[in-house]
Amino acid sequence: MSEPSGKLAIGTTQFGMSYGIANKNGQVHRNDITAILDLGWGNGINTLDTAKAYGTSEESIGNYLKGHLENSWEIITKISDRKNSLSDQLNDSIEKLTIRPTSVLAHSAELFLDNTFQTKLQEAKEEQSISNTGVSLYSENEINQILESDFNLDIIQLPLNILDTRLYHHGILRQLAEKGIEIHARSAFLQGLFYLSKIDLEDRFEDVIPSLEKLKSISAAAGLTLPELSLLWLVNLKEVTKVIIGIDNVEQLRMHLQTLKKNVDTSVFEEALSINYENENILNPSLWPAKS
Repeated sequence: MSEPSGKLAIGTTQFGMSYGIANKNGQVHRNDITAILDLGWGNGINTLDTAKAYGTSEESIGNYLKGHLENSWEIITKISDRKNSLSDQLNDSIEKLTIRPTSVLAHSAELFLDNTFQTKLQEAKEEQSISNTGVSLYSENEINQILESDFNLDIIQLPLNILDTRLYHHGILRQLAEKGIEIHARSAFLQGLFYLSKIDLEDRFEDVIPSLEKLKSISAAAGLTLPELSLLWLVNLKEVTKVIIGIDNVEQLRMHLQTLKKNVDTSVFEEALSINYENENILNPSLWPAKS
């Protein structure tokens, strides 16, 4: 059986910009990036997730890879620009990353469903410029739109965590897995919301407090924190191929690797899954109220 850490992919938004509601340190510095990626590679992690929209993330990854040519990382990048050609954007990514990305994804359902984009994406795959194609999505409605398309994609990135279990409960994960599509779960900690205290939540996220308190109670009874419970549930989901976790510092990654060594009875997950929270205004960070 493969190591659970092999199921992790390092999300690199913080490598190119300040990101995450619980991130107090801003963009990750170059030396810290080296420490994070060295630790990840040494523990069986071989996948990095980036995007052209993530500030200088691609360049930061490229700076690291220049000094680590012996390591063959799998690189996923996402495209969001509709104005410039896919080939130009792909060449730009190759130049910044210093290697060819393994997978190229549309950063939205709208772009993915564009016929010209799909044609160019298929051409890039046939020319073996890239190995995998796909899309990053936000909702069940978008997933259904994509599945109605004739394009045979390889990867779908989607939001999933122990609070936002809608796609699990609605059978969407099973449906995608049966079609042979890789599921990459992101927002494992709801963009850092799981790390906020009750006081921090009261101003903007009051509605979710009762559900989070129940989940924290279930986690504590199992000797876990809420983020640990969420990560362990995702890693144990057979339908999920990769779990993308954003990393702010090397200690954070070390902590997650320690979490993966913990054993959890499936009854703990079942108890947590009995909490059906479906408030889109909380579960979708793009709808979060502005900080007062």
